[in-house]
Amino acid sequence: MWDHQREAVEFARSRKAVMYHMGLGTGKSRCAIEVIEEEEAHMVLILCPLSVVPAWEKQFRLFAKKDWQMCLLRKGAVKRKTKLLRDSMREAKAHARPFVVVVNYESARCLPLAEILMKTPWDVLVCDEIHRLKSPGGKTSLWAAKLSKGIPKRLGLSGTIMPHDTLDVYAQFRTLCGGDLFGWSFVRFRSRYSVMGGWNNKERMGDKNLPELRSKMATCTYQAERSVLNLPDAIHQTIEVELSKDAQRIYSDLSRTLRAQVECGEVTAANALVRLLRLQQLTSGVATIDGDPPVVVRVDESKQGGLSELIDFLEPDEPLVVFGKFIADLESVHAAAAKAERGSLELSGRRKELEEWQAGKAPILAVQIQAGGVGVDLTRASYCVYLSTGFSLGDYEQSLARVHRPGQDRTVFYYHLVAANTVDVQVFHALRARKDAVEAVLADLASADSLEPTMKTEK
Repeated sequence: MWDHQREAVEFARSRKAVMYHMGLGTGKSRCAIEVIEEEEAHMVLILCPLSVVPAWEKQFRLFAKKDWQMCLLRKGAVKRKTKLLRDSMREAKAHARPFVVVVNYESARCLPLAEILMKTPWDVLVCDEIHRLKSPGGKTSLWAAKLSKGIPKRLGLSGTIMPHDTLDVYAQFRTLCGGDLFGWSFVRFRSRYSVMGGWNNKERMGDKNLPELRSKMATCTYQAERSVLNLPDAIHQTIEVELSKDAQRIYSDLSRTLRAQVECGEVTAANALVRLLRLQQLTSGVATIDGDPPVVVRVDESKQGGLSELIDFLEPDEPLVVFGKFIADLESVHAAAAKAERGSLELSGRRKELEEWQAGKAPILAVQIQAGGVGVDLTRASYCVYLSTGFSLGDYEQSLARVHRPGQDRTVFYYHLVAANTVDVQVFHALRARKDAVEAVLADLASADSLEPTMKTEK
């Protein structure tokens, strides 16, 4: 472990509830696993965003010393997840193995799964990206606070515990500490730490008693920023998303028969290259309907959802560059930014807003990958997301170099959103292997079975 991780584990030893306020890439999950095993926990529940569920399997595989029975509740309806949980718990008990279940926040509070989770005697609760519980009156937040009451050890993990303002911390610490830290009344918390005014005295005008707030939080919060790290210059991470059932059907039909039916028309592909383009468009959530002129329709929002979760992980003013090949990708960026209440600008064939972004007028920049080439300086950001890449190795390498270049004084994190079991996987691996993507993927397409859903992705 890094020095700050050892400090974080030591900090948790004497505390029942701990908030790890640690920046992206500082190893929060590694710390949590160390704490879990030091506690000799046998039953562990991890709540997290849906896109993070598979990442925990990799973390346990890398860092856990014990032989854990892992249950990842990621796919399917809540009833299916409930059955999987029951079966996995029985298997763990039969083999006397320590058990950990990982489930997204939204599914966890839905019946019948919520009932089992509430009744199970957990030894440790981990709330990953706990700022998801920041809404005091939110159903998930209230449910998590109720769930945590009987659990001996509780860990919260987040790099952004105050996405909007100081009021965001109340509900998170309510889940971790019950009423011990800030009591059970949000109204009292707000009146203690916020200056209220405006219409009916219900508008938040500012903060007060901040030294007291910080002092209370410090009793159970360990903080580490990215500056503590001695990291490589650039880190790449693949994030897998699942297409919707309708998008999967269209993708499968198009990949196998060169034609797919959608509600308002027909998608066709006359040759392998056009076919490849249509398939990649589908992974970005749109289908092109043949006609004069062709019509593009939205059929999926999986990558937009994955991007929303990544944005939510970052501080509100943290610069972010998002690359995409299609106009649909750029629109997804703006939609995700608007959902997070953050400003977004664009660098593309239709909009030239690089200077405004460099001047700090918005944190998020949507970049059409062909436009982010030679001479473009994107070093204001150290976080970069790819919704799609296109097939040009040159365009891809140029885009990488726009963020990681002279003038960049921070480690760059590249996140690649890849639709599972699609051509996305082949394109990504071809580019990362420094091959010509078009030639590599078209060579695979020569085989009739090359696009069957058997590909594996990095987690």
